[in-house]
Amino acid sequence: MYPGVYCTEHIVYLAVTLLLTVAGLAAVVRSVKSDRTLNVVTKLSAAALLAMICVNRVSVTAAQIRELEGYTWLNLLPYTFCGLASAVLSLTVLFTKQERLNDSRVLHFISYFGIFGSVATVFYPDFLEKQTFWDIRSVSGLVHHSLMLWLILLLFSKKLVRPSLKKWYCYPVGYIFVMFIGLLEIEMLNFREAMNIGQPLVGSLPVITSWYFLFFLSSMVVAAVGFVCDAAGKKTVPENMA
Repeated sequence: MYPGVYCTEHIVYLAVTLLLTVAGLAAVVRSVKSDRTLNVVTKLSAAALLAMICVNRVSVTAAQIRELEGYTWLNLLPYTFCGLASAVLSLTVLFTKQERLNDSRVLHFISYFGIFGSVATVFYPDFLEKQTFWDIRSVSGLVHHSLMLWLILLLFSKKLVRPSLKKWYCYPVGYIFVMFIGLLEIEMLNFREAMNIGQPLVGSLPVITSWYFLFFLSSMVVAAVGFVCDAAGKKTVPENMA
């Protein structure tokens, strides 16, 4: 029997992760004032995320090749929402100058895309229903989702990426592009589960966890966040100018 979601280990991990994330963000917001120091923290976080997603992809692919038919090392290529999000987020932050992060259309898509997936997985890691908590696939999966959440919250809290309705279009366009990648992986590489096309994220909730419903719902959420942030920004301008 596998431990399942909200086993003792998962609850402890969740508590420690939330504590470290909140404490870390508070420390960065209060103590990190120079751009140079912030750049070091951001780049190191992105490098840690990239390393962990690599560990996760290698461990998952090795297990698939060993246990299942039809899998090869080509399956190292990310074919899940969060796997792709972690890889793209880490590489974009690593290779984009700090002062240009808010200009990145990729980040105005992948930051939202990643935060939805990371929160869902950290709180409900369904892979614990199929493997033990201490399996390298489980540990690396939880840690890379946690690091992705940390990095995105860091970008938002230090205003390196600022939500705006003007850049809302990046989200639906990026989401559609991800689904296109999934179709290519299915047709050309025979990745049967790529981007959950044709199957819901949660089998017991086939409609509300289908990709098209999540696309519509998350696009509306991102638009609402952009609208609220724009409105809040306009209200603070007169006060700052006074």
